[in-house]
Amino acid sequence: MTDASNGVVVTGAARGIGRAIAELYAERGWRVLSADLSLPPNLRGQRRVKADVSTAAGRERIVRAAREMGGVQVLVNNAAFQGAHGSVLDVSERGWARTLNVNLTAPLLLTRALVDLLPRSAAVVNVASVQGLFAEQGNAAYNASKGGLVNLTRAMALDLAPHGLRVNAVAPGAISTEAVLQSIMESDDPEQTRRDYEDLHALRRLGTPREVAQVVYFLGSEDAAFMTGAIVPVDGGMTASFMMAGRPV
Repeated sequence: MTDASNGVVVTGAARGIGRAIAELYAERGWRVLSADLSLPPNLRGQRRVKADVSTAAGRERIVRAAREMGGVQVLVNNAAFQGAHGSVLDVSERGWARTLNVNLTAPLLLTRALVDLLPRSAAVVNVASVQGLFAEQGNAAYNASKGGLVNLTRAMALDLAPHGLRVNAVAPGAISTEAVLQSIMESDDPEQTRRDYEDLHALRRLGTPREVAQVVYFLGSEDAAFMTGAIVPVDGGMTASFMMAGRPV
């Protein structure tokens, strides 16, 4: 299905899941505004903006570009920061603040900034994580940010329903993004590390960015018109077992 009259904003669109989301919308004829710290790849029908979603200036650039694009039917809050590893005892205050600013505060403030451009029946899709549903040892900041995003999604769904807006989230498992594949290759035993990642899932494989993008597209579409406040795992059965085996996602 194509709809050239519709516009979508995707943050964190330079690579990984965000890039796959932007590519899928572009393939289906949407006008796409891709935002990231570095310019995303150039796609047909796509506008690109270099912006840090955790800053007011970055969000203003996105809003300005969205207005120039002619409106927004779907907002995908995908940008994320995963660099502040550490337990509750040793995660740095700077890393904690950066993680929560990008992963939790930015989706709230960007949605608020764009709400006047979102018509009734528009949709917001937040990209959370299985780590928002349960925790991984030694990754306190990311756990907290994604757990917060899960419940923020529910709060947004309730608060924006009177405006005719729907808000849902996806919670991916281990996905074969550049970052995950690099982590595997840099491990002491890449083959074993990949198997360990795969074994976290009932389907015994990594997911693909495209598979997450397809669920995001569904949640933003009229086919999901009666869904709001939902958290949809895209995790190959990982959350069915409630086991993480101490591996990052």
